[in-house]
Amino acid sequence: MWKDDVIMKHTISLLVENSFGAFDRVATMFSAKGFNLHSITIGETEIRDISRMTIVISGDDQIIGQV
Repeated sequence: MWKDDVIMKHTISLLVENSFGAFDRVATMFSAKGFNLHSITIGETEIRDISRMTIVISGDDQIIGQV
């Protein structure tokens, strides 16, 4: 990382299917790539088969671009 790089927190919102293991698969993908997860939550939407996942990560522009 260069001196001028700024590390910021970013919030990402995803819509995922309500299927067994969906939360685990997404969380595992982020941590396997080495992203700094600050928080991860999941909740219901108006659509019965869809959930909203909210993830907060930190990183510079390069890291966020990879996400």
